[in-house]
Amino acid sequence: MDRNDPGFSLIQVNSKHIHRGTIILVLVSALSFVGHTLAQEDAARIETQQAVTTRNQTSIADQPATGEITDPELGDISLVMRLPRPKMFAFSTSQSLNFTTNAFLVQDNAQNAFFWNGRADLSFIPYATRDFTPRLTFEQNWFRYDHFSELDFDSQSLQLDARYNLTRDRNWFVDGSYAITRLYSQHPSIGEFYKFGFLNASVTRVGTITSLPISFGISGGAYWRHGEPSTFDRVAPYLSALAIYNVCPTVQLSGFVRPEWQFYTNDPNSSSREDFNLSVGTTLSWTPVEYVTFAASAAYIGNFSSVGFERYDVVTPNILVAARIAF
Repeated sequence: MDRNDPGFSLIQVNSKHIHRGTIILVLVSALSFVGHTLAQEDAARIETQQAVTTRNQTSIADQPATGEITDPELGDISLVMRLPRPKMFAFSTSQSLNFTTNAFLVQDNAQNAFFWNGRADLSFIPYATRDFTPRLTFEQNWFRYDHFSELDFDSQSLQLDARYNLTRDRNWFVDGSYAITRLYSQHPSIGEFYKFGFLNASVTRVGTITSLPISFGISGGAYWRHGEPSTFDRVAPYLSALAIYNVCPTVQLSGFVRPEWQFYTNDPNSSSREDFNLSVGTTLSWTPVEYVTFAASAAYIGNFSSVGFERYDVVTPNILVAARIAF
């Protein structure tokens, strides 16, 4: 996970071992320092916290069902597959308490901190076919720090995404999305300090391991981020792998790994800056009732850069409560 990443697309895992609704897995990292006097130049880095809290959200849906229906003229008809109709509207929210070992994402003299992240989003699906689903989502985030109040900020984003299933069983699919995001500070002297667009495309394979309560997802893709200021514009291909062990119908243990190669297009320190960013983490989640989840997670993020002082390591545990309702 990089300090400047705006987020990661959702991976949908269909599993016969999971019978609950959406489970939100949030893995968090740290936020780099943005002072009042440097806000306009360096504020893009503040986006890190938002990026990491949303990167590894995982949506887990029920397996498409089979069964029989009765027609008055044709009699009993066996169904090969019954696909659930997606809900038109969905509202979700989460509250997380986070700890970071490197609040400013620096190579030396790291400082730890606690922070709170509140999130709320509303999504709308105008229509859907068996293989194609577009979605429009508005999201609001709030970040507040215990003893680094100058880092407090909020963000708003609007994203249009679409998924196309490549196979009838939905085990292979492609995702495409474009989002616009603005970040702003509650400090009057700063206000809105960064806005960017984010174009992402990926292909994903999901499935289960036969005879074991294990689901997995493997995704490969690339994104392009362009912003104002343009200091952190980049193109980045990535891979992502996720495994979920279903302890029981309400408890899941998951792990993920995500390597990312980042090519900066307008870095003021190096015209040829290249970073390798590695994220690994694990999450234990409990869903006692449908659409409500409690989770605890921990992640390690390492950034290895051709610009030496951009090298950093951070470990980020957190606890989370999330809820979602669709209609």
